[in-house]
Amino acid sequence: MVGQARCAAILAAMVLLGACAPAPVAPSAAASPSPSAAPSMTVLVYFGNSVLDPGATDCARVFAVTRTVPAGTDGLTHAMQELLAGPTPAEAAQGYHSWFSAATADALISARVSGSTSYVDLTDLRSTIPNASTSCGSAALLAQLGTTAQQAGMTPQVRYAIEGHPRTFWEWLQRGCDAGNDNCDPAPFSR
Repeated sequence: MVGQARCAAILAAMVLLGACAPAPVAPSAAASPSPSAAPSMTVLVYFGNSVLDPGATDCARVFAVTRTVPAGTDGLTHAMQELLAGPTPAEAAQGYHSWFSAATADALISARVSGSTSYVDLTDLRSTIPNASTSCGSAALLAQLGTTAQQAGMTPQVRYAIEGHPRTFWEWLQRGCDAGNDNCDPAPFSR
């Protein structure tokens, strides 16, 4: 009888403790990979969002989405590749939008960090996304590129080029070369 009472008390305590525990979360592939799944990590990429920012009065306002990429790889390169692929259909359904899409998915030539600067070299996107040169369009493009690169590269500065030429990138966006973009110095892109 004492044994049954003890078992009942333990069972009651387990039920009560279980009621206080958080609800279980369905395991994701990144959280608990199957033995055959390759290890993965997450990166953040940043897009505009018409639901989170209705009216979009600030063209440079961006919101993070999480993407899963292979672990142990260059986070900056993978984050930029994910950004350049644009929002997924599920993200688009949630209001995320971007200049980037399947048409720009292969636009990354290189992405690397040197010191406190991330360097991002792109293929020539000018004919693929020509309206990015408007004032609002360039603000959105630079916010998405810059916030993603700064976060992934853990750097405060980002420099851009089109096919190794920063001047081409900045002229496309109708901005000049100045100290803020290292006066369009191409040397870091030739390494």
